[in-house]
Amino acid sequence: MLGAYWFLKEPMRWERWAATLLGFAGVLVVVGPKLSWGSHSSGGYHLLMLASAPVFAASFLMTKIQSRSEDPATLLIWQNLMITLLSLPLALVVWTAPGAVHWALFLGCGILGSLGHYCQNRAISAADVSATQSPKFLELVWAAVLGWIAFGDTPSQSTLIGGALISAATLWVARRERQETHRRT
Repeated sequence: MLGAYWFLKEPMRWERWAATLLGFAGVLVVVGPKLSWGSHSSGGYHLLMLASAPVFAASFLMTKIQSRSEDPATLLIWQNLMITLLSLPLALVVWTAPGAVHWALFLGCGILGSLGHYCQNRAISAADVSATQSPKFLELVWAAVLGWIAFGDTPSQSTLIGGALISAATLWVARRERQETHRRT
């Protein structure tokens, strides 16, 4: 949000800040109990993901800037190409030939991931970057739901409370953005 304000001169309304802070508080509630570096914990990886936020922020800002002259599909092609080129050297180090089932799963992940990136590119090109970011916190909620459905991982109390905070923030800011859009038109 700071980058969108500084580099893109997007307006920063208090609702966006409040929703982002509430959503981030929800993230901390979800990952907070898991932030130890113990042998049976993935806390270090959670901290690494939080530390990667500036890289993702730069990516969103570049997408917004490029969306002024490129359509979302073109941006998607370039994003997929860059991800492939940057991750290929790391994959080659541990590469083993995948079987047919794995290729099918890779294809499914590729299609779903590309659809998600395409929708994200459309959202970023149509709205302020700062208005599109609070729904990103919902990824934690969907990951918990998928873990429960696919692997039987029962969400912890902190996951449920944090998920409720994230969902509330997302719904609230979406409603406020809709009201703001109707007020301007």
